Amino acid sequence: MASNILWPCGGGGGGGGSGGVQQQQQQQQQQQQDLLTPLLEALTLEPKYQPSLALPQVAKQDGGEISMRMRNGSAHVLRCLKVWYDLPPDTFFNAVNIMDRFLTRMKAQPKHLSCIAVSAFHLSCQFTPGYAHLREVAQVVPDTRDLTTISQCKCSSGDVTRMERIILDKLDTDLRCQPPVTPLTLLRLLYAAHGHLSAPLLPPHSPASALPHPQGTLTTLIHKLEIVGCDAAAATFRPAELALALLALEFGQDTAHHNVHQACIAHLQAICKVGYESFEQCRKVVGELMDQYENQRHSPHRQRLVWKLSNRTLRQLRPTDKFTTRLPTIAERQGPARPPIIRRRMDSECSEMYVSSSSSSEEEEMEYDYDEEFPPLPTPAASLKSPRRSPSQQSPHSKKSPAFLPYPQLNRKHNRLA
Repeated sequence: MASNILWPCGGGGGGGGSGGVQQQQQQQQQQQQDLLTPLLEALTLEPKYQPSLALPQVAKQDGGEISMRMRNGSAHVLRCLKVWYDLPPDTFFNAVNIMDRFLTRMKAQPKHLSCIAVSAFHLSCQFTPGYAHLREVAQVVPDTRDLTTISQCKCSSGDVTRMERIILDKLDTDLRCQPPVTPLTLLRLLYAAHGHLSAPLLPPHSPASALPHPQGTLTTLIHKLEIVGCDAAAATFRPAELALALLALEFGQDTAHHNVHQACIAHLQAICKVGYESFEQCRKVVGELMDQYENQRHSPHRQRLVWKLSNRTLRQLRPTDKFTTRLPTIAERQGPARPPIIRRRMDSECSEMYVSSSSSSEEEEMEYDYDEEFPPLPTPAASLKSPRRSPSQQSPHSKKSPAFLPYPQLNRKHNRLA
């Protein structure tokens, strides 16, 4: 099957055909040329924009070198920024390419990685071509202050501006003239070439056709390629290898036309000059990354949201977790079953004074809880002190009573107030 599928390189029809057939052949040749020319140009510029990361898998104890895990974390942050600002996928892939090429040429410290990633993203937003062919919306260039706040990169907008100048100087490239060749660039070109090669060999109205919705299939492939691009294990392969491996995995699910898709992939592999061993290794890595992503997507999300607050904001907040009370709940009641009986004492003047003062605050006493044995009584005012009698007014046979009794005496015999 592979020997029968060759990239058309010119008119090969029989002579003496009608004018309509010749015109159709010329249109096909023009379409083939439109697909082949940008693909060959991208393959020519591919080595120029190919990063070569030599980062350790895990950071050392001294913490003076960026690891693969740190790079992967920054790539995921760039993807979140792309989703937050609703930008095209070209912005994300260009930003990752700029960041990887800068890390290839320069040895940076981990504390500068977040600033490098945000600066690469801002450069990508500035120089990525517009996407009017996708929707009628102008290109969005976020503000550096918003980027530093949303990404939490712990750097200022001035630091981002200075890092952008350093990146442009070290990469020695003009992003205005030519955008970098990324895996997304070759995925679109190879996807269109695969559709052109497989169209004559697939039934036109077959339900098992691999391309029932070309735009929807390409969108799914781009989404998967973003997941693959966030891992540093895939950054060591060529963009053409990543695109072909993803196409092989996607079209390999069509078992009814497996031979057709396999022949088309093999022909594109020969055009891109991709070796068999490197292609199989890349296909294995991409398959493992996609399996890992599918397993994480079906598992419950357990990441906890962490709010990062400044000390000033933290001082102004009043957390309520420490205000919980441990007191038991008091059951509400309509009122006491039997209100306490208070008897007046007539034998002493101080008791009469107390009763007169307590009668004025009767409404206040009724507000207390009657669950207690006796309601609490208010403290007498200082002006209600009992006047002292002179020795001439006191009877020698009368009992000596205290000057003032703050509370009524309790008769233990009858368990009542005296």
